[in-house]
Amino acid sequence: MLLHAALDFATHPDAVAIVEARATTTYRELGAVARRVAARLLGVMTPSDRFVGITAAVTAESIAAIIGVLQAGKAYVPLDVHSPPARLAAIIRDAELRVLFLDPVAYPEWRELARLANVVIVLGGDDGGPDTVSWPAILAQPEPPPPRPAHPILSDDLAYILYTSGSTGEPKGVMLTHRNARTFVDWMAKEFQIVAADRVAARAPLNFDLSVFDVFNTLAAGATLLVHDQRKLAQLGMSSERRHAEYVAMLRANRASVLYTTPSTFVALLERGGLDASVPLRVIMYAGEPFPPALLRRLMLALPRTRVANIYGPTETNIVTCHWVAEPPADETPIPIGREVDDTEILVVGDDGRLCAAGEPGELWVRGGTVCVGYFGKPELTRERLVDSSFHRYPAKLWRTGDQGRRLADGTLLYHGRIDSMVKLRGYRVELGDVEAALAAHPGVAQSVVLPQLHPAHGTELHALVVLREAARVAPAELLAFLAARLPSYMLPRAIELATELPTTSTGKVDRQALLATLRSRA
Repeated sequence: MLLHAALDFATHPDAVAIVEARATTTYRELGAVARRVAARLLGVMTPSDRFVGITAAVTAESIAAIIGVLQAGKAYVPLDVHSPPARLAAIIRDAELRVLFLDPVAYPEWRELARLANVVIVLGGDDGGPDTVSWPAILAQPEPPPPRPAHPILSDDLAYILYTSGSTGEPKGVMLTHRNARTFVDWMAKEFQIVAADRVAARAPLNFDLSVFDVFNTLAAGATLLVHDQRKLAQLGMSSERRHAEYVAMLRANRASVLYTTPSTFVALLERGGLDASVPLRVIMYAGEPFPPALLRRLMLALPRTRVANIYGPTETNIVTCHWVAEPPADETPIPIGREVDDTEILVVGDDGRLCAAGEPGELWVRGGTVCVGYFGKPELTRERLVDSSFHRYPAKLWRTGDQGRRLADGTLLYHGRIDSMVKLRGYRVELGDVEAALAAHPGVAQSVVLPQLHPAHGTELHALVVLREAARVAPAELLAFLAARLPSYMLPRAIELATELPTTSTGKVDRQALLATLRSRA
């Protein structure tokens, strides 16, 4: 069950694997470059060197680099190109990265990181200096035979490490094995039936687990991956509205059939990019955060011929549930996260450590083939999350997700939010997502986020930031009155602020930490 073994470059060598702007890469070309990368890595890395860092956008070059890393028997560590050098330097030291692939266009500060590594390979350009290896130099190598790592690659070897900070702000390396990744990829292939005729849009950055589907499910099926030229848009300094419109135009021109991204991204493409049925999407999947039913209804009405799936799973567990949304939501009832995928068990566990009955909320504990083996270099934190099961007659491990949910009588699971995002207001326990969903039901609201704010006299209060739909004219007082008709008084925000847009993380989710920092600085 090796991740790269899912790829077969020989069956359809002349088919187009990747479309990037006006350039295309065939399966034959991609496979040849990946083998050259693997050969170069085997020549410069010792058997004790385990990981290779990749700081790059999703391009044909970075995809070839990932495949080459896996073929060489190493694990790749994608680094967020939106992170400051100090944070990436901490990750490089934490993972002991001796080899780095760096894209100077995607990450202009690459020289600051290059000094930390033994070998630096500069993607997509000429030699960056005496201590680097240029991409053209790798391409100029004679095509090598299939790579032969020093040791056999096993299913339980690491395939990649995804660094996430979650709610703590401290980088944590989530270790995923080949078995973890293949369990996910094989289930996605079965559930969504990706075929050679599909044209899959690559939206997720490499440091987001959604990119594993984009790259490996697309290439395993002999389909075509549509890579948007984000570098060109960044160089042109386009506004967010223009970038969203350009992305939708790319989807339309290339007749994209599959798109997997976050609800925040779908809303932005719909409201500011003009996403509609002229893009022939046969299926879309969303993950990463809840989709307010009112906004999902707008999306599904705009794409009436597109099937929609809600997929759930933290980075540490990858995908563990799926729910097909058959019809546009008729009201504000939260969308279920569905039922377990293959090779997965989910238990709902109460604060007292017992299993919850149907309908009773508790923490979601998971075991199965997609669950990670822990956090790199953090055994104590791993033991806090990966716990011995007291619910099985045989030894078993369960991952505590930190998410609250409940199981209905028919087995369907509902997501209630992060346990650490629930706040106490006037003695009541409130899930911030419930307030956001109520705001999203207003016809003039495009996006919203609700944040807790500590008031010196009144304790915790709520602050809402709202982005209005184009041409909507709605005052905060009107929004507050709208909420007052739908929510109890203790759930009403103390302030509602209008914003032109909400900041997002590199993975496309609303950046709550950045917004909280802004609110604190104002206070």
